[in-house]
Amino acid sequence: MVSVERLIDEHAQISARSDALLQAAASASPTMLRTMIIGLDTELAAHLATEDFEVYPHLLAKGDMAQREAAEIAMGDFDELAGEWRAYVEEWTADEIESDRELFNEASKRILSALSARVRIENEILYPLALSCGTITLREANARMGAG
Repeated sequence: MVSVERLIDEHAQISARSDALLQAAASASPTMLRTMIIGLDTELAAHLATEDFEVYPHLLAKGDMAQREAAEIAMGDFDELAGEWRAYVEEWTADEIESDRELFNEASKRILSALSARVRIENEILYPLALSCGTITLREANARMGAG
C-alpha cells in the first residue's frame, strides 16, 4: 500500500521540476528546456501510474458516496489535464521552442499552473479522503518498521 508521505514527496519533486522549468523558460536553451520537459514527463508518468493503480481504484471501491463522487470528478478533470499535458510534451520540441519562445512561455505557464492545481487538490482533498477510508497509509512501511 502506498503512503501519503511518499505521494506528497513525489509531488514536491514534481513541483520542483515544474518550478525549475518555469524559471528556465525565458532564457535556457531549447535543448535544455526539452530535456527538462522530458524529465518532468518521466517523473509524472511514474507518479500517475502509482495513483492509477494504488489510489484511485481503491478510493472508488472503498469510499463512501461523497468520497467516490469527489474521486470521480477529480479523475475526470485529471484525465483532461493528462491529455493537455501529452499535447504539450509532443508539441514543444527543441525546434518548436526555438521558433516561438513567447508562445512556449505562455503554454508552459498555463499547463504548469494546471499541474500545480492538481497537486494541491490531491494533497489537500483526495489524499486525506483516501487516508480516511484506508486506501493509503500515512507513512511507508519501512519507516514504520524502523520506528517500531
